[in-house]
Amino acid sequence: MRQAPVSVFTRAGTARRSGKGMSLSLGDRIFYVPPEELGGLFSDRNAMILNDEGEQEGIAWLSPVLARKKQDLTALIHDRLFVVSCRDLHALFSGDREGIIVREYNAGRAA
Repeated sequence: MRQAPVSVFTRAGTARRSGKGMSLSLGDRIFYVPPEELGGLFSDRNAMILNDEGEQEGIAWLSPVLARKKQDLTALIHDRLFVVSCRDLHALFSGDREGIIVREYNAGRAA
């Protein structure tokens, strides 16, 4: 029996609103999407992801998965892809949720 590669999403951390925009707690590191960058996400621009010192560590964008509609916030940080659903993102910024789950995309694992 052959094993086919599958894509897997694993829990990587949490995202919260913060004074620095949105914070992404991933393992023992915290990254930020600044407030001025968040607005650009919703007008089809990429956003910078910064570390505590304000240096760029990655980039984020809204991306579709299986449809043309943008359904996920995708972040590329140090060659790793992290995903947050737009539904959770809207719940976070509307105040319905305090924190949301960030998942890491892992491609090509054998099933």
